[in-house]
Amino acid sequence: MERVNFFMDYKKNLVQQYNQCAAYKLLCDNQGFNPSINLKSENDMDEVPYFTTTLFKKSHGLFKDLLRVPADKLDKWTVSSSTSGDPSIVGRRTKDIIKIKEFIEREKSLKSLNDYDCVFYPEPEVMKKYKSQVILGKSTESYIGNMLDIFNFSENTIFLIKPDKEDLTIDMDSFKAFLEDHNNMDHNLSIRGSTILLFDSVNKLKDNMKPVKLGKNAIIHTGGGGWDGKKGNLSMGSALRRQDFVEIVSEFLGVPKENFVDSYSFTENSFPITGHYSKEYKDYLFHIPTWGRVMIRDIKTLKPLKNEGDKGFIQMLNAYGTSAFAGASILVDDIGEIVSMEECPECGSKLMTIRILGRVKGSEAKGCGATLNVKEGI
Repeated sequence: MERVNFFMDYKKNLVQQYNQCAAYKLLCDNQGFNPSINLKSENDMDEVPYFTTTLFKKSHGLFKDLLRVPADKLDKWTVSSSTSGDPSIVGRRTKDIIKIKEFIEREKSLKSLNDYDCVFYPEPEVMKKYKSQVILGKSTESYIGNMLDIFNFSENTIFLIKPDKEDLTIDMDSFKAFLEDHNNMDHNLSIRGSTILLFDSVNKLKDNMKPVKLGKNAIIHTGGGGWDGKKGNLSMGSALRRQDFVEIVSEFLGVPKENFVDSYSFTENSFPITGHYSKEYKDYLFHIPTWGRVMIRDIKTLKPLKNEGDKGFIQMLNAYGTSAFAGASILVDDIGEIVSMEECPECGSKLMTIRILGRVKGSEAKGCGATLNVKEGI
């Protein structure tokens, strides 16, 4: 994949999805869009019909209809972590997971080049099997668990989240010991995983432990959301500002703010996007890689937006890794802001750059979900 012709690959993927998924074909036909005919250039991608992440929710009962292959051809169902008990369920084949691994291996900021990793997630196999169930003969696996499984951690990795009967708990003693062992050592290390679990753990240690200095070679890499202040059974009662997270964690752990990285993905997507913290913006700036596309759509009109500062729903366009499900065009109920269409203003990377502002609420969220109702007629 060193040379990517994204548009041609995307059109091929979309045409196949149109032919293989009756629900998507119904959606396209209702909107007068046939990818074989109407998708002639990248400009036409603005008109590509999309599914919303809402349709993949277990409660909708549609996830089986959003497959591109028979259920017996799947290798697994990947499920999201969900605070509401209503997870997204996405059917996948192993080759699609391998494709995601290719993207992670190409993304330098996602590679572990460290001697030591400390992770705020369970071990991959534990995470994958957590609360697993069988649907149509195939087991469900945590999508985060699958991501952990393909990540290249160092041999000296500590997974801090441990199984405790039906629950998961944080091994605070191991986290404290990790910080003490590496204090003032300038080791090549990373602390990775759940934003809210890391933040909550740091705040607990602040009450009975002096700040440490992990140094300039340490990386703080978060992912999996949690910026709304909720993750699993843990709730902070309010949203967590990225600026507050970076300032508090940076000060207590002694890690430069420029060493903070965040990843954004979701179960229905096939490529993560990664952001570096900007002291000027007091936020993470996310780069859109060449093997994917992101579109920002107006919250009220759903028209595509193209100008710096425009804010709207995030739409992900996937050319790869969706052979088993209709994931070529997905609209999320998260709000993004265009920082630049062509270049990161801070690091100079020649890529579209966005900020992620949070999840839309209230009537606007209902509008997002209401744009599609494909159950009738399937």
